[in-house]
Amino acid sequence: MKSIVIKILIIFIILFENVAYSKEPICGIAIGFPPYQFQSDGKVAGFDADVIRLIFDGLNEKFIFEQDEWDDVFNKLRFGEVDLVTGMEINELRKKFFDFTTDYYHRDDAVFVRKDDKEIKVMEDLYAKVISGDRHSFVEIYLKEKGIREKIRIRQTDSKEQSMRLLYERKIRAAIMPKAVGLYLAKQMGFEVRILENPDPGSPVAIAVKKGNRELLTKIDAMLRKLIEEGEIERLYNRWF
Repeated sequence: MKSIVIKILIIFIILFENVAYSKEPICGIAIGFPPYQFQSDGKVAGFDADVIRLIFDGLNEKFIFEQDEWDDVFNKLRFGEVDLVTGMEINELRKKFFDFTTDYYHRDDAVFVRKDDKEIKVMEDLYAKVISGDRHSFVEIYLKEKGIREKIRIRQTDSKEQSMRLLYERKIRAAIMPKAVGLYLAKQMGFEVRILENPDPGSPVAIAVKKGNRELLTKIDAMLRKLIEEGEIERLYNRWF
């Protein structure tokens, strides 16, 4: 009887190890960030999502998307609840927590206002006004360096879609977000915007893994480089933009 129990335990241990070893990587991705990361008909969509699909197709491996608000996605990677995050802008602060693949495009932030808002002509016209923005975005750092960050009330939102909705509803006077995202959302919502300022020269965007996860990083980076060299990433970008 004792030997049978031991054999059963050994079988369970082997099965558990095989499950743990074959665990599919979980890729964090944001919502409300079209055309890069969003949902369409209940499915994960966007340029960054398709880059991950290309990489894992090339590796002939499976993975799982986990979609959430950006701050939650960021923290899930930081605390090991997901294995990688697609489409993350590289900056010095994030390098403290994450390792990054080769960058595969650049994204630039802009300050959007309604086209019919004749009062706001320059950044200084936003003094004491409420705008929406990102934590640690290039524009927010730029405003701080110009000495006007504290003169503008910045409201954090859960997604770029929510920010643009607030601008559409005239609940804020401006919204900071990547240029392509702002133009896409405004068109989708059926109103006109203009770019008040676009000081961002562009930040490199890559795939992030938790710092020290060299095995996963090396594997996906090698495939990403191959796709870049073969022109697949550029062809995908052109289809989206």
